Formats: sequence, structure tokens, C-alpha cells
Amino acid sequence: MIAWLNIKENLLTAILIIFYSVGAVGIWLNPDFALLTPFNLVLTAVLLFYLHPNKDLLLFINLFFVFVAAWFLEMIGTTTGVIFGNYLYGQALGPKLNQTPIIIGLNWIIVAYSSLLSVDAIAKKMQWKLHEIWGALLAALLMVILDFLIEPVAPKLDFWAFENLTVPLQNYTAWFFFGFAFCYWMLKGGVLKPNPLGWKVYSAQMLFFIWLNLVL
Repeated sequence: MIAWLNIKENLLTAILIIFYSVGAVGIWLNPDFALLTPFNLVLTAVLLFYLHPNKDLLLFINLFFVFVAAWFLEMIGTTTGVIFGNYLYGQALGPKLNQTPIIIGLNWIIVAYSSLLSVDAIAKKMQWKLHEIWGALLAALLMVILDFLIEPVAPKLDFWAFENLTVPLQNYTAWFFFGFAFCYWMLKGGVLKPNPLGWKVYSAQMLFFIWLNLVL
């Protein structure tokens, strides 16, 4: 059984590496390749949750809450400018509802969940007990670090663009605050389970956007 799980983990890891490598090279050669981003997010979510144990109703209820809450958060943000600052979404994230890509809720789930799993992997490596509040705070910090890498390339890929192409500090503080809230919700809801692909997804996204910052 353990050997079979290792085979599945290695296979999914290989798919993840190939997919993000193709995406990185494709966008480098032609930024319009970023129009496949919704497909990227769906595939990443499928890979990430495939190894999640106990895929029960409670898991899907918690994830649905995060999806809907994150979408409403972004919808309010993009229509008012109150939460993250003044910004507008482009076309690369697919169909929109009230100026907000429907897929954006899935992006929050992937980033929050993979950040939590990365923190959990570090805690286990260091033999630390993962406290819910500290775990959520550290995961939120990882989320902000990833967003910091995404923001410079987002306008170039037609993800979104802030007014005057200047990302306000307000954006990062909001990401940290709401990232903490979503991560804490996941921890309290029992969403965090052993999943060896979590830190790999976070690492793949980090390397992906570091590369794009260098070449675009």
C-alpha cells in the first residue's frame, strides 16, 4: 500500500513539474499562453486534492465556503477599491461575474491550502507542534510572499492591474489578513490532512513566478 502511494506521489509530482515547466517556457515565448491559466488552476487543484485523504462532505463544505467567500472578497475589492486598492481584472483568468473572474476563488483555495501544507511540512521536519493560530499566521505569510512575486508580472499576463501600475501596501496587508482568516478556517474545519504534494505545489508556483519575473 505504501509503495503504491509513493508511485502515485511520484507520478503526480512528475505531472506537476512538467506542466509548470511547459507553462513557464510557453509564457516566456508568448505571454498569450497565460490565457490557459484557468486550466492551470483546475489541474493544480485536481493534483493537489487527489492525494488528500478523507475526501468527505465536510471537506467540500469548508472548501466551498472559502471559494465563495474569496470570490465575494475579490468582487467587493475590484468594484470598490476598498480592500486591496484600485485594480481591474484582465482576460487571462477566464469568465467573469460582476467584473470578477469566477475561478479566483479556486486560486485562493490552492494558495491557502498549499501554504498550510508547507507550514505543516516544516513543522514536522523540525518536530514542532502546529498551533492553529501560529500555523495560520505562517501560512498567511507564505501567501503574501507568493503574491509579492505574482504582482509584478500580473499586468504583463493580463491577470489584473492596479491603478497607475502601482501595488499599494494595502494589497499585501489585506492578503495577509484574509489569508490568515482562510487558513485558520481550514485548520479549525479539519481540512489540513497529510498530503505530500502540498509543499511541492507551493514550491512549483514560487519557482514559476520567480522565473517569470526574470524573463518578462
